Amino acid sequence: MELIAVANNKGGSGKTTTAVNLSAYLALLGKHTLLIDMDPQAAATSGVGIDEWNLEKTIYDALTNLSIPEVAIHTTIKGLTIVPANLYLSVAEVELASQLGRELILSKKVQKLNG
Repeated sequence: MELIAVANNKGGSGKTTTAVNLSAYLALLGKHTLLIDMDPQAAATSGVGIDEWNLEKTIYDALTNLSIPEVAIHTTIKGLTIVPANLYLSVAEVELASQLGRELILSKKVQKLNG
């Protein structure tokens, strides 16, 4: 498993556009690709054609009590799966603020995907 993170503190720097297009391209090349949307604005989620307002489970659920496979959904692009986000991700920031090791939750969940 290879991991690619697209991160920058500055808003408007093209992170979401880069992540969505890179994920789609890798999937089209035949790579099984998982895109994790970590933005409450859910631009990556809507960018792959998912309506963020009609989701049963999101990254919020993966961070708080479910596994990534329980939350991930297939997109219309063969080989591209997304862990979607919506505005409820903002709630996780508040709920997890006092939790010890909160910055490692996603990393541990992703590591479980590899075995």
